[in-house]
Amino acid sequence: MNKRKSFKIFLVLAAILGIYKMADYYATDKISTYLKSQELSYDAISTNLLLGNVSLSNVITVKDSLHFKIEKIEIKGISYYQYLKNKSIHISDLKTINPKITGKITKKETDKEVEKESSKPKSLDLKIENIEFDNLEIDIIKSDRFPLIAKSIYFEINNFELDSTLNTSIPFLYSNIEASITDFEMQFSKVQKVKFSRLVFEKDHLSLDSVEIVPLKSRKTYIHDVSEEKELLTLFSKKIIFSNIQIEEKERLTFTSNDVLLEDVFFNLYLDATLLEHPNKRKDLYSKSLRDLPFGIDIKNLEIKNSELIYEEYTIKGNESGVLIFDNLNAQISNINNNSNKETKLTTAKIQSSFMKSSPLEIEWTFDINNKNDDFRIKGSLLDITSKNMSSFLLPTMNVKMDGFIDKMYFDFEGNDFASNGKLNLDFNNFNIKILDEEKNKKTVISWLANLFIRDSSKNGMVKVKIEKLERDQTKSFWNYFWKNIEKGLQKSLVS
Repeated sequence: MNKRKSFKIFLVLAAILGIYKMADYYATDKISTYLKSQELSYDAISTNLLLGNVSLSNVITVKDSLHFKIEKIEIKGISYYQYLKNKSIHISDLKTINPKITGKITKKETDKEVEKESSKPKSLDLKIENIEFDNLEIDIIKSDRFPLIAKSIYFEINNFELDSTLNTSIPFLYSNIEASITDFEMQFSKVQKVKFSRLVFEKDHLSLDSVEIVPLKSRKTYIHDVSEEKELLTLFSKKIIFSNIQIEEKERLTFTSNDVLLEDVFFNLYLDATLLEHPNKRKDLYSKSLRDLPFGIDIKNLEIKNSELIYEEYTIKGNESGVLIFDNLNAQISNINNNSNKETKLTTAKIQSSFMKSSPLEIEWTFDINNKNDDFRIKGSLLDITSKNMSSFLLPTMNVKMDGFIDKMYFDFEGNDFASNGKLNLDFNNFNIKILDEEKNKKTVISWLANLFIRDSSKNGMVKVKIEKLERDQTKSFWNYFWKNIEKGLQKSLVS
């Protein structure tokens, strides 16, 4: 090859390299100008026009009162062909490394932002083969002025496609999502927060470790930080697992899971009923609450294993709180489905437990979520109930002490949102009632009169009674409604 030819080749290569460098510089400048227009700052930018790659380091931006800081953003495989031909953006990979979100969300700013976004024409066609957020940290104040913290979030979505023509609740398509969150905390009131140590979502499987609802106030002081009478909650679950999850757009956005497992759950409810009045607000039955969810739900089977529920009520000042304990609690609930076209109508819950650590309790409860009358049936049995078990709640809350035994109790109630009917079969013996004054001394005359009305049959044998047209107090829960049926049956069984 002669020198002249070699020189020409060199000139051509130099020209190509120069044009490339100019184009690369031009592209970098255009990207920089655009980023500045978006009020986004960074320390350095790197582009590779040939491969369609862009890299930014130490990126900072502010959106309203939220601050975003990202150690590095990597964009790879930008398709010039798709942009020039179809005016669409196609990217192979988008990755953010060590992003952090701090600041606060205010309600007014959020509403303004929604209004702004809704006024913009949605014409962007965006496809990204792989999106990855690595080690995202969140430390913000929500619009309710309570904090939300997540120490580390990993999130990956494959074949992401934003399509402005989609008329669905989820305005994008994807083939797979994987995510994990560690050390999550969110306060939702002045007196409570929820937290978990780890969440993992892979394909169609979700698991949460060490889920807790934590009181932020003591039992003595919490009632001063709530606007109406309500329980202080404490919950711990070792493990919660959702299997075969699907999120679909049917008549509405619908969450589906074949199996849900809650394992080793401890749930404590404490009510201070000495200070505030019971709120005069309607409490829906579970069927209506599920029916009125803003999204569809279809859980084939939900299982609770090896758990404990404790309800405590402080009713009379100076007394201890009344206590009800349900331990060794296991439950199987099937067909939690608010789809109006579902094949199986009834939701069925089967519950097994020990009442006050000694009395076997079994319950079968059925209802139809889509039944507008909220019809239900609850039946079961409670065996070997001692006077100590009965008095543990009645003595502190009502100054009533009972002596004797209930060997067998069988109940079967049917009802709806308005009233219930049913029957209670009771086998008890050696039963008497003691009504105590405030100093815990027996009110002899009143107790003697009360025991005059105890049925003679209470000494031996089975008593069978019917409960008819018991009206529901719609400001109280389903379980209060259930207890009122039991209470009515006990009254009819014991009093002649």
